Amino acid sequence: MSRAKRNQITLSKRGRRKQAKRAKKVRDRQRCGVRYTKTFRDDCLKLLRGGMTKAAVRKKHGVTEVTLGRWEKVYGLPDMEDPNGVAAEPRRAQQSESIESRSGSVAQGSRAPHDNIAGLAQEELDAILELKKNHFTMGPAQIRAQLKRFRGWRISVKAIARALKANGYQVEHKSARNDQELTRFEAPFPNFMWMMDALSFRVHEQRLYLNLVIDDFSRFIVGHRVTDELTADEAVATVEDAIKKHGKPGRLLTDRGGQFIAVRGSTKFQRYLESQLIDHSVSRPYHPQTLGKVESLNRAIQKELIYLHEFRSPEEAKAQIASWVDHFNFRRAHLGIDGLVPADRYFGLHQRALAEVQARSRGRIAASRAGERIGGPLDELGGPLEILRFVLVDGHLEVRFCGQRAVLGKPEA
Repeated sequence: MSRAKRNQITLSKRGRRKQAKRAKKVRDRQRCGVRYTKTFRDDCLKLLRGGMTKAAVRKKHGVTEVTLGRWEKVYGLPDMEDPNGVAAEPRRAQQSESIESRSGSVAQGSRAPHDNIAGLAQEELDAILELKKNHFTMGPAQIRAQLKRFRGWRISVKAIARALKANGYQVEHKSARNDQELTRFEAPFPNFMWMMDALSFRVHEQRLYLNLVIDDFSRFIVGHRVTDELTADEAVATVEDAIKKHGKPGRLLTDRGGQFIAVRGSTKFQRYLESQLIDHSVSRPYHPQTLGKVESLNRAIQKELIYLHEFRSPEEAKAQIASWVDHFNFRRAHLGIDGLVPADRYFGLHQRALAEVQARSRGRIAASRAGERIGGPLDELGGPLEILRFVLVDGHLEVRFCGQRAVLGKPEA
């Protein structure tokens, strides 16, 4: 046989092997995500109990070894002496099946492992539904952050999504945006830099404006003001109120709005910042990503309050916005700061809060495995925090506020 003929036969064998591999990949993709019946699953577990290896069961029934291992871990191996084939871990399996029957999310005749909301206690399921009922704009990730911060429960986003779907809620999945490279920045400590922006809304026929000022490090709303004019005077008044409550920032970042900067000369807002020795930074034109944190805050208050409520008067709008700001600062877990609330970071509680959440999470897992009651709400974090102190150092009076120090001078006799 000539060399060319042998090469042709070798190439044809390689082609057949590649074709067989491609066909196997197609079959594997088609099997991925299929749903298995309970009877089919029990038959596979009985074969494992009888001594058959996972590889042999895989060849016999076409189930992956990963799936077999998951079934064995969740449901246990059935006892061969039991004619009913009760699992070796009846508490875990019965709890899973009771949740499945309660949710009604597993269709008859399906061929997938029953892993919808298995592992969630009734208390956890009730807490998820209660949060969704009271704040129906929250998604699974936000609900997970709320439960983690205020109850110490570490529940997966997928489990929460399945629980919501099983109870009739629609869940949206948002994909990450990779269309451009974003330069991420975060201030190193509170009051290092504030961000300020304004948004407009209507109360019937009257147009109002909401000025918002947030701390870049903590996302804490240090100041807000509802006005009927978008002017430099109102912007100055908003910053003045924030400084009276929380002290001065080192820098203030705004966009190029007319209340902040002028084409020629300077605005009252710029002159005020100069008098207070506050650096003023301005975002570049047509680049809202620079103010991404406060822009995200604008979308949150619109979606959760302004677009949902029809205010009867400007006074009612001011009261509702003030209540929402207080909830945002102290009771709403923020996904951008490890699921903590902005007050945790602004007042220096974030390390203590994370340690407490971790401890509660470990306690929840142990209680869940033992079938005991899961711990209560996590509201208070350790002892009191010092916010304001006046100190006399070398004959000079100093004020210390939230970790910052300012020398007032020598007190008069």
